Amino acid sequence: IKGIGDSLIYFVDRWQGKDGAAAGAIGNISIYDVDFVPVLDAHGQPVNPNPAGHGLTEIDHLTHNVFRGRMKEWSEFYERFFNFREVRYFDIEGKLTGLKSKAMTSPCGKIRIPINESSDDKSQIAEYLALYHGEGIQHVALGTTDIYGSVEGMKRTGVVFQDTIETYFDLVDKRLPNHGEKTDELRRLRILIDGATHLGADNELLLQIFTKEVIGPIFFEIIQRKGNEGFGEGNFKALFESIELDQIRRGVLTDTEAKAV
Repeated sequence: IKGIGDSLIYFVDRWQGKDGAAAGAIGNISIYDVDFVPVLDAHGQPVNPNPAGHGLTEIDHLTHNVFRGRMKEWSEFYERFFNFREVRYFDIEGKLTGLKSKAMTSPCGKIRIPINESSDDKSQIAEYLALYHGEGIQHVALGTTDIYGSVEGMKRTGVVFQDTIETYFDLVDKRLPNHGEKTDELRRLRILIDGATHLGADNELLLQIFTKEVIGPIFFEIIQRKGNEGFGEGNFKALFESIELDQIRRGVLTDTEAKAV
């Protein structure tokens, strides 16, 4: 079965025993144990499959870009075949361009697939489709329990992140009063914050940051959830405008178009 951009969809099961054997008696294996050869270290021993790395623990979501008018078709595909459901809908307008997005989630809640389509011919979605030569994954979001440490470590190894307009951080405390995060650290590391704050109750926050393009037009997101299960809706516009500024710097959008808005 092929998904967006002809990506192959694997159905993965774990072998927990047969013929009445106790679960795990024969083995607890998955497709990865069958289809992939273990990587060995310098001493000929299998590499730890769960290295500490920079604290990234899971794939949080996979965001896809599709041609204009195809978002509904693809969201219905995942709904019909896999019983996914729509949990979010966005209609984002930047200064110059726009996008629409539907976020689909599996019945178990562990697989999240936001699907984006452009509102015009010059948005970042349209640019991606041209560079990628079709529909596909725009970015992979990786979860962490310490986004500050993860970002610090990744920067030390040369990972380059998207910048955000300075005024975004000037307005953080006003937009989310009593959020409890260190605004100076958010500003220094360029980490975005979204969610809701509640007086006398636990806040529902989400921290996120995006890398520059890494594999062709594909980039990564680092995300930490603190009680918020959204996708950074409040940050969409700020991120969208920061990417527009990058498009202007690269000549994809012109100053003439910017002045005309």
